[in-house]
Amino acid sequence: MANIFLLEDDKILSKGIAIALQKDCHTVNAVYGFMEALKKYKKQKYDLFLLDINLPDGSGLDFCKKIRETSEIPILFLTANDAEEDMLEGFGAGCDDYISKPFSLEVLRKKVQAILKRTGSERTKIRYKNLEVDIDKCLVLLNGEEIHLTSTEYKLLCYLIKNKGRVVTKAMLLENLWDIDGNFIDDNTVRVNINRLRQKLKDEKQEYIVTVFGIGYTFGE
Repeated sequence: MANIFLLEDDKILSKGIAIALQKDCHTVNAVYGFMEALKKYKKQKYDLFLLDINLPDGSGLDFCKKIRETSEIPILFLTANDAEEDMLEGFGAGCDDYISKPFSLEVLRKKVQAILKRTGSERTKIRYKNLEVDIDKCLVLLNGEEIHLTSTEYKLLCYLIKNKGRVVTKAMLLENLWDIDGNFIDDNTVRVNINRLRQKLKDEKQEYIVTVFGIGYTFGE
């Protein structure tokens, strides 16, 4: 479960990448241009950068060099430039790996997983009070005992935990967890799933999932 910065000017491809990575409970922050990336990349802490090289208003190589001025966070290039000379230039700029377009989203998921494990950027076990989530095993324990969640409930819990300390709106939950196939889902879906998750977590006092009235939810104190 990682916080990933995605710089890709093709909005359809960017959406597909985000959906694929959200299956693994990653949070994806997408931007579509060089200047937008420069403005936003320091506003949060990221575990991985996914960068396109050829951008309408700049170069992913230059952005990579900018990141490397202050950070060793892993960088994966998404590019059609797969010639040896281009790849060497990318490694010279400071990237950790390449994936050549067109690529399989499942292959991208595995490559991201491998990079995060190799660099130790991804937490695989998360504990808060009496709750423990083992990301590798998709296992949730409450007071040391396993609780069984549906796939949606599990992704909902992971998303809230990943955004701990931040208010998550209903719109964010709908976009990141339900609107995968472009189907309309109403706001009631969020409320129903939150209530079911609270019941399984025995969270009547909102120790884990806290309602922020009129806005959404946050995890923990």
